[in-house]
Amino acid sequence: MPPAISADLRRVAFILAAAMIAGAVLGSVLAGLAAGLALVLGLQFRELWLLHRWVHRNGERPARRVGLLGDVSNRLDRLQRQARKRKKRLRKSVQRFRQASEANPDGAVMLEADGRIEWLNRSAGRLLGLKPAQDTGQIISNLVRHPRFAAWFDGDPAREPFEMDSPAAEGQRLLLRVVPFGESRRMLLVRDITRLHTLEQMRRDFVANVSHELRSPLTVVMGDLEIMSGDTDLPDGWRRPVARMTEQAARMSRIVEDLLRLSRIESDPGGAARQPVQVADMIAAILRDAARLSTSRHEMIVEADPSLILLGDYGELYSALSNIVFNAVQYTPAGGRVTVRWLALEEGACCEVEDTGVGIEAHHIPRLTERFYRVDKARSRELGGTGLGLAIVKHALMRHDAGLHVTSEPGEGSTFRCVFPADRVQRIERDAAGDAAAEDSGGERGLSAAL
Repeated sequence: MPPAISADLRRVAFILAAAMIAGAVLGSVLAGLAAGLALVLGLQFRELWLLHRWVHRNGERPARRVGLLGDVSNRLDRLQRQARKRKKRLRKSVQRFRQASEANPDGAVMLEADGRIEWLNRSAGRLLGLKPAQDTGQIISNLVRHPRFAAWFDGDPAREPFEMDSPAAEGQRLLLRVVPFGESRRMLLVRDITRLHTLEQMRRDFVANVSHELRSPLTVVMGDLEIMSGDTDLPDGWRRPVARMTEQAARMSRIVEDLLRLSRIESDPGGAARQPVQVADMIAAILRDAARLSTSRHEMIVEADPSLILLGDYGELYSALSNIVFNAVQYTPAGGRVTVRWLALEEGACCEVEDTGVGIEAHHIPRLTERFYRVDKARSRELGGTGLGLAIVKHALMRHDAGLHVTSEPGEGSTFRCVFPADRVQRIERDAAGDAAAEDSGGERGLSAAL
């Protein structure tokens, strides 16, 4: 039996025995027993009252008592002192976290599931123009004034970061990223990338200017080489060097043209135009050019929904899709197959180019859209590639709010998927006269043809 219970039982037994003896002396044992029970209940009520008063006075140590209630009060006192120590350590940890967050030059905004601001550090307020005292509890998409921020945040912000100009300081460039944590909470991280953005802009301007300046001398060189190659009096020893120079000058001209095209796409920070583009017709035109490149060495198949149209820039879309298709033709051996699909998805629409070519190893895929990155440098130069095609594809798709997804297996072929959002996709219905009326996208109708 626990010592606390034994002590209580001994005390109760002593009080009742003394009460009964006193009652016997006074001539009534029952009256003495009743008085003893009343005394025991009174003492227990007093102990409970003292315990209640101590529980509600946190700074007061309990009086040293014996018995069951004394043991309970002592245990509660130990638990309370341990809780105070844990609370103190937790308070210090929270304080250190807040100090570290305030010292961090990057902004941090803690968000609830519905996008309401739960907490933000000083840097986030400075970069986004927010005020902690006033804006806590507000929905962040209502406070950050940027035409594309709300669409990005309400979509899938955890998929990719978002760049925008700072709403608080002119000329400041920000990179935003959302990181999920906890149960349905999110952390918005904001970084000042003004310096990197300025350097990148300087690099783009330099490349554009150099490419533009190279254009004229290259035109002159190519013209003179063309005249020399057509000269019947040219010595035989010069014909091979002139042919090599003509080939390299043509390759350099293609690189300059691709650099200028890439610079034009990058120079416009906004989204692409939203003109209706008949993608099925565009794919047919691209495959006609690809058929000439293939010289009947490949089977080319198109599965396109002619009722799906895309709101975008025709020139940029043609450049992006043609680069993917031409790459598929060039890297697919004779007798292989290239399939182009244009179909509706739940989240929008997709243009997919699938080939049965040489394939790409997994470690190359993340770097495919880098400028001048080549999986097989020797083969790329042999085919006349500039190393800029997929960089053009990437930036053209970004301007259409689209993404490029690549899957490939060496020796099995590759699949390039361009996924466009639903707000850039419409479905049209054609009447007998060939008129088209735009309607909301839905359903799917496929068209298959072999070229």
